[in-house]
Amino acid sequence: MRKPVLLSAVIFLTIITAFQACSKSRTSGGGSTPPPPPPAKSLTVSLDKTQIFGDGWETVTITVKDESNNDVTSSSSIYIGNVALSTNYFFANVPGSYKFKATRSGITSPEVTLTVTDPGPSPFAQKLIVEDYTGAWCGHCPRVGIKLDNYVANGHPNCLVIANHGPAGSADPFIFSNHGTLANTFAVTGYPSVWIDRDFKWNEDLAQLDAQFTNRRPPLGIGFQTSLSGNMITAKVRVKFDVTTAVNLKLVVYLLEDGQVYPQVNYNYYNLPNPIQNYVHNGILRRTATDLFGDDIPAASQTKGTIYEKTLLVDATGFNISNCRLVAFVVQGPNNQNRKEKVVLNAQTVRAGENKDFD
Repeated sequence: MRKPVLLSAVIFLTIITAFQACSKSRTSGGGSTPPPPPPAKSLTVSLDKTQIFGDGWETVTITVKDESNNDVTSSSSIYIGNVALSTNYFFANVPGSYKFKATRSGITSPEVTLTVTDPGPSPFAQKLIVEDYTGAWCGHCPRVGIKLDNYVANGHPNCLVIANHGPAGSADPFIFSNHGTLANTFAVTGYPSVWIDRDFKWNEDLAQLDAQFTNRRPPLGIGFQTSLSGNMITAKVRVKFDVTTAVNLKLVVYLLEDGQVYPQVNYNYYNLPNPIQNYVHNGILRRTATDLFGDDIPAASQTKGTIYEKTLLVDATGFNISNCRLVAFVVQGPNNQNRKEKVVLNAQTVRAGENKDFD
């Protein structure tokens, strides 16, 4: 009587076991439903500005991100059109539309467009800083000294000549205390040696000076407000920007003295005697009112339409105050985003005790 019951139990357990096995197979995945595919890789390019002025100064920053919004700019290649850029910064001198893209690991981003607009003419006149490394002992120096004096006197007052006398130990009463530092910086190995806007050595061709006035757009202008108290000069130097830039700029201010008569050695230049007894030395570099290579201008002040001001106290003791003047110029400092360092952007000069507006 128990055999049929036992057989029924065995059959029942077999069915239950099979049912549970099927149930587990269905609920554990079993490979029947494939996992979702990984997201497609992508790159996006963004600009911190969509429009800049084509003044050669205002800069756009380019950022590249991957599909997870990670910044991958440093590991990406950035192109303008089909030309690779060496940095993720860009500035332009020519108006137009510029298209940017990026590539990384075989992925190319969609293009984004930057509009560059015409900045128009600068409101400021271009001045030149001409640094003449010279000496009263130097018989070849009248060759360029007289040529520069004549150039300034004959219709080029914006050519600002600084006579840097040296070297130390030479027979010259006008030696500048930091002559050697500047001479070493600009690789002066002989006299005379003339540097134009701290950019290049002059070849003594006046056409090279003319070109500096016509081939550039001044990004800023400089003005002065000065007053005298005895031999002390209080000077407020004002720099007005016609561009917006994050490039490190520096303000340099020097004290010059004109009208000093002292014999100048001359090797038969201009059919003048040796020495030239009544030679008038102008633009003699006497002192610095800032650091020799300039004081930093705050980046926040370097905005189009903004005026940066710096007040300085300059001691002219020992010099003829009535013949003294100040010269100021703005140069590029380090971290200049591939522009030349130390190059002069614009300049201005003023007689001690007088004012000079932006021009």
